[in-house]
Amino acid sequence: MSTERLLVRLREFRRLLRDQKMHLYRVGIILFATLGYVAILLFPVLLLTSTFSIYQEFFLRESIAWHSVSIWLAIAIISGLVSYRLTQYKRPPLEGLRLAEDKAPELFNQIEQLESCFKRSVIDQVVITSNYQLDIGKIPRTAFPAATLNTLIIGLPVLHCLNATQFERLLARRLIQFFKRDNLVTLWLSQRRVVWQQYRLGYAAQKGFGTEPLAWFFSLYSPLYSSLSLQVARQSELNADFCAMEMYNDEQVREMITADAVCRHYLKIRYWPAVDKIAAMNTATTPTPHKKMATAMNANFSGDKLAMFIEETFDAESDQDDPAPSLRDRIYNIGHDRPRMEQADAPAAATHYLGAYNENITALIDKLWLKSRLANRKRRQRDPTPTETLPLNSS
Repeated sequence: MSTERLLVRLREFRRLLRDQKMHLYRVGIILFATLGYVAILLFPVLLLTSTFSIYQEFFLRESIAWHSVSIWLAIAIISGLVSYRLTQYKRPPLEGLRLAEDKAPELFNQIEQLESCFKRSVIDQVVITSNYQLDIGKIPRTAFPAATLNTLIIGLPVLHCLNATQFERLLARRLIQFFKRDNLVTLWLSQRRVVWQQYRLGYAAQKGFGTEPLAWFFSLYSPLYSSLSLQVARQSELNADFCAMEMYNDEQVREMITADAVCRHYLKIRYWPAVDKIAAMNTATTPTPHKKMATAMNANFSGDKLAMFIEETFDAESDQDDPAPSLRDRIYNIGHDRPRMEQADAPAAATHYLGAYNENITALIDKLWLKSRLANRKRRQRDPTPTETLPLNSS
């Protein structure tokens, strides 16, 4: 066998091994994702089982085994109490600003236009946050995640960093992925990251004796699932990029992907560290980072600076705990080998989609950001152990 043929066979073997490992990984994550449902259903099932067992002891057996009755009665009392607390579950509020339709008619019109392409309306509410994110979160309405609120979560930095065209494509990318059934399992697994985190926050905030088993379980299960499902979340993002090519050509998708990744990288590496440094030096002035964000982007995303940021982002690897794939992986995924981003020559998307309410919404988000920042600082002073944030920033 020639050396070239041997190398080809080795590459094929590595590909098959990688695919087989990914298949086993997906099966494992599917099984692990069901544990959340098992935990929710466990106590109602135990209540029914124990009640039926007690009934059998008293009415269907010749003699009563009091030892067995005592055990089943204890199980019935505990499971009944926890099941009752299940019925009292209240979903925790999302951190952010719920956007009314009359405050952003252009944004809601754009959502309706995209939904009309699929002849389905799925968005129940729109929430603006201070993170760089654009996602559709399935927020559980009740203690069992069968009925959910499809929440379009838009980070205000996305609207300040991208122009209207780039934002429209990024929004379409997310909606196309949501409607398509080709990657249903991957999308479902990725969405469980939000669902289980919602239960973790909800039961942690719920008061009353009997919530401890569920609060304890989801405090361990949710972060562990988020960690183990990281590769699924990244694959879901790559699938979303590929889905966008059904509506736009590959050059438009490449430009959108590059702009999305470069803005995310710039904010994380340059902008937010600078905000923290300035805030620490000048404590007398209240920071307003979202108000100044668009100006900073315009100043840095031009000429040689833009080319430098594109190369810097393209060479950067994904953070260990970040569900967003690297720009390199996203570009390769759509069949290109280099990123491309044009210099911004249009106003930020916030100007177009938020209109007259842009300044008011930005001011409110700055206040929410500052409130969250101060709360996190106090929490770190009380407990130096890092806490997990809601994993909605998967875009």
